[in-house]
Amino acid sequence: MMHELVHSWFGDSVSPATWADLWLNEGHADYYGLLYRYERGWPDAWGHTTLVDRMRMLYGLGDQWRHDAGPVASPTADNLFDSQRYTGGALVLFALREKVGAATFDRIERTFLREHRYGNATTRDYVRTASEVSGQDLRGFLDDWLYGRRTPPMPGHPDWTVAPVGAVPAAGERAAGPGAQEASGTI
Repeated sequence: MMHELVHSWFGDSVSPATWADLWLNEGHADYYGLLYRYERGWPDAWGHTTLVDRMRMLYGLGDQWRHDAGPVASPTADNLFDSQRYTGGALVLFALREKVGAATFDRIERTFLREHRYGNATTRDYVRTASEVSGQDLRGFLDDWLYGRRTPPMPGHPDWTVAPVGAVPAAGERAAGPGAQEASGTI
C-alpha cells in the first residue's frame, strides 16, 4: 500500500515526461515502500529486515538485470515494467543517498517535487535538481547508475560485489519462485 501512496507524489503530483522516465515513479515508490517496511521491522520475502541488507542483495543482481532488461532509465516496450524500473530505480536512489548523505538527499527530493509539482518531469530534470541542491555535478555519477551497462560501485560500500552475468537466474526465472511479487517490483 505504501508503494501506491508514494505515487501521490511521484506519479500523480509529478508525472514522468516519457516512458524512459518511468523509473522516477516506480523507483521512488519502491524505495519509500521498502523504507517504510524496514523502519517497522517487517521482513521481506528473503528475510531482510533492513534497507541496507535488501539493497546489498539487489546490488549483487545489478549486472544481470542490466543484461536482461537494460539500464534503469533505458526501457524498451518489452521490458518497460521490468524490475529495473522498480527495484533497480530504488537502488539508484539508495546510491544517490549514500553519495550525498541523508539530509542532502531529502532536500533533493523535496526540491524536485516542489519544482515540478502538477507537471511532468524528466530524468534530466531530476539529475539537474540533484546537482544543484547537492552543490556537486552528479551527471556522471547518475548517468552511470541510470544508463550504464555495468553496475557502478556503491558509495560507502566498497565490499559490495556484483555477481557476473549468468551467475544468477534470468529475470523470468526469478519471477517464478517464492517472493516473486517482491522480486518483480510489485511489493
